[in-house]
Amino acid sequence: MARRIRTAVIPAGGVGTRMLPASSAVPKELLPVGRKPAIQWAINEALDAGIEQILVISSSRKPSIAAYFFGNKRSEDLFGRSNRRRRGILPNSQVRIVNQPSARGLGDAVRIAHLALGAEPFALLLPDEILLGGSRLLRVMLDDFERTGESGISLLRVDPTMIEFYGCAQVTPGPDDERLSVTACIEKPHPLTAPSYFAISGRYVLGPDVLDLLDTVEADETGEVQLTTALDLAASTGGLAGFVVREEDGRVDVGNWQGWQEANVRCFADDAALETPVSVIDLQLTGRDVTDMQPAVASIFDKPPTSVIHPSDELNGHAGVAS
Repeated sequence: MARRIRTAVIPAGGVGTRMLPASSAVPKELLPVGRKPAIQWAINEALDAGIEQILVISSSRKPSIAAYFFGNKRSEDLFGRSNRRRRGILPNSQVRIVNQPSARGLGDAVRIAHLALGAEPFALLLPDEILLGGSRLLRVMLDDFERTGESGISLLRVDPTMIEFYGCAQVTPGPDDERLSVTACIEKPHPLTAPSYFAISGRYVLGPDVLDLLDTVEADETGEVQLTTALDLAASTGGLAGFVVREEDGRVDVGNWQGWQEANVRCFADDAALETPVSVIDLQLTGRDVTDMQPAVASIFDKPPTSVIHPSDELNGHAGVAS
C-alpha cells in the first residue's frame, strides 16, 4: 500500500491569456465564481477529499494571491482578523506559496512543487477547472493511489474537433468502469490522428514515477516544460491510470469567458440566499441600450484619481510566503 497523499498543489503562476484584459488587473484565479474566487473552489474540493496542506505555485507578478491567503493590513484594519475565517480561507499553517520565476508551462510549475515537497507525492488541481459537483472524482483518484501506488489523471470526453486543444490519452479498459489504463499521452494531437477523444483534464495524482521522469524532460520549442511528456513516459511503462469525469461532477472550465459565465449562472441559480434567483434570462439585456450609458461612464474617467496605491502596499506584513 502506498503512502497517503496529504498535499494538493495548485498552479497559479500563469499569465491568464484567455481572460485578458481582466486578468491583467485581477488574477484569473481570484475572479469570482458564485460567492468565492475560482481558486477557493479547488481548495474546498481538496479539503473535502481529505487533503491537509495546500501549496500554491504563484508568481511575483500576482501579489494579490498572497494577500488573499495571508491578508493585508488594510483589510484587517477594515474587517478585523476574523474576516479570513468568515471567508473560508485556511489558516496560514495549512497554506504555502512558492513563486514560479517565469511562466514556463505546467511542467515547470510541477517541478517547482516537487523541489518544495521533496519525495512526497501530491495531488495537482488546476484552478481553471472547477467541479461544481464536489470532490467525488478526486477522492476516487486519491484512494486508488493509496491502494496501487500508481499516478493517475482525470480524463474528459470531448468533441473530436476539440481534442487538438488538449493533451490526449490513449487508453485500454481497466478492471472496472471507474479506472482505465493509460498507455500513451500526446500533447494537442490533430483530430484525425488522435488515438482517442479522451482529453487530459485538470486533476492529477502524481507519485515519484511521474515526478522523477519530469526532471528529465527538456523545454520544448516554445520554452515550456510539458507535463504531458512525463505522463507519456510513465504510461509507456504501464504505470498510469485514467479516471473519467462524469456529468455529475459538474466540470466547468472557468479559464475562458464562456465557461466563467456558465459557472456563475449555475451557481447563482442554486443560491438559496438570493431573493431573486439568477437565470439565463436575467443575463439578457432588456430595455435600455448599453450605448445610452456611455456618456456617464466616460465622465468617470474624465476625473483624475484621488489617490494611487502601490501594489507593494497590498502585501504589507503578510507572512509565510516563500519566493
